[in-house]
Amino acid sequence: MRAMAIAQARVKATIQSTWKGSTSIKWRDAMAYLENDRITLKYLRMGQVVGEDVFPFSSLIDIGIKIPDELKLDPQLPHFGMKFYVPGSGEKTLVLTIGSNLLIYDEKAFKTFIHRVFEVLINGVKVKLLLARMRGGALNMDAKWEDGTLRIVTVRSVRKNRRERNIIVLTSEGKPIPLFSDMEDLDIEEIEMGNKKVEAWKIKHFYENESVVSYLFVEDKKVRLYILRYLLTYRKDYVELLIKASEEFPTIKAEFQEELERELKELGGLDEMEQQVLMALYSGMDPLTLHEMFGISEKELEEIYDRLIDKGLLKLVMIRKVVDLTREGRKLVNKLMKYSMGAM
Repeated sequence: MRAMAIAQARVKATIQSTWKGSTSIKWRDAMAYLENDRITLKYLRMGQVVGEDVFPFSSLIDIGIKIPDELKLDPQLPHFGMKFYVPGSGEKTLVLTIGSNLLIYDEKAFKTFIHRVFEVLINGVKVKLLLARMRGGALNMDAKWEDGTLRIVTVRSVRKNRRERNIIVLTSEGKPIPLFSDMEDLDIEEIEMGNKKVEAWKIKHFYENESVVSYLFVEDKKVRLYILRYLLTYRKDYVELLIKASEEFPTIKAEFQEELERELKELGGLDEMEQQVLMALYSGMDPLTLHEMFGISEKELEEIYDRLIDKGLLKLVMIRKVVDLTREGRKLVNKLMKYSMGAM
């Protein structure tokens, strides 16, 4: 090794290469070493090093990618995927996991290794922050663009009343701003920065006991990808909020679509009318008069309600089919709306 590794872990590894054109899966035992600019795998056989692969972060094009169950060594164990582009060799997908022998493999060490990979990629990246540009729905004229750096630290979530690992912006004065903790919305908006216009992340979040809107400008597209992948990996409660910011990354958008389709399949599927009914109820329409809007009989509407109640998406409020969306129902409609599915 050129220098002492930042982290290391015993792993099982497989590499899928577009250049080889092979779909075969070969898992190899290895020690994974993390440095500031690369991951090195030293392959082991009978405890001896028998080969080595180096994956420089300069070639990294995606991280934390979704691993299909059919590719996993054991779907019950954690897996982590990274995609690299190697000139002359095409794309290479590196998948890491652990074996089931707890005497050899340490799940905690594996998860720590993966988290440290994100830390290496995100910590210290320079960004621009326009903090609390809007307070109470009004423009805050005192807000100014300032320099900052990204850090992954443990912060306290005010809303959840617990401590969690998340990404913050450390201002030039050393003040930590937990933009992604207690986040309420995330969008992309063109905004002025000095004498130019830039596309920045518009983040609505809870800060200093109120909801504010701040703007974060991350110039490097790769870093924007790393931030989204980190949030998707460790802050799954924000998944629905990340859809708009993921528009520039087709792979993530496809994963969102696949996740929605999986949820619909698990629910037994929703036909077009069931989607329309959920959307109408979500918008606040009277459940007793929806049949008039859709041009169906009261009996047909009640049958739809019964199906959606059975699927856990509606709850009965009154005997005469006064219904309201459940938490899962609202979550699903939110996804349908953001994917522009089931448009009324």
